[in-house]
Amino acid sequence: MNTDQVIVLARKNLRNGAAMESSAEMCLTDAIALYENGDYGSAKRRALDSLKYSVGILHADYKRAAK
Repeated sequence: MNTDQVIVLARKNLRNGAAMESSAEMCLTDAIALYENGDYGSAKRRALDSLKYSVGILHADYKRAAK
């Protein structure tokens, strides 16, 4: 998955009632800022962090994005 797709997926999974929702939101905000600054590798990592907080590493969306 490319950086754009991971950011979109992280945004889709935001505000799902996760216990760590504020952390997921902060990571996604960081990812968007990094993407806008051209740091695509770091942006993808922060978007993955957002997914970790919103759905967890065992969720299918995270596994698909982490490939």
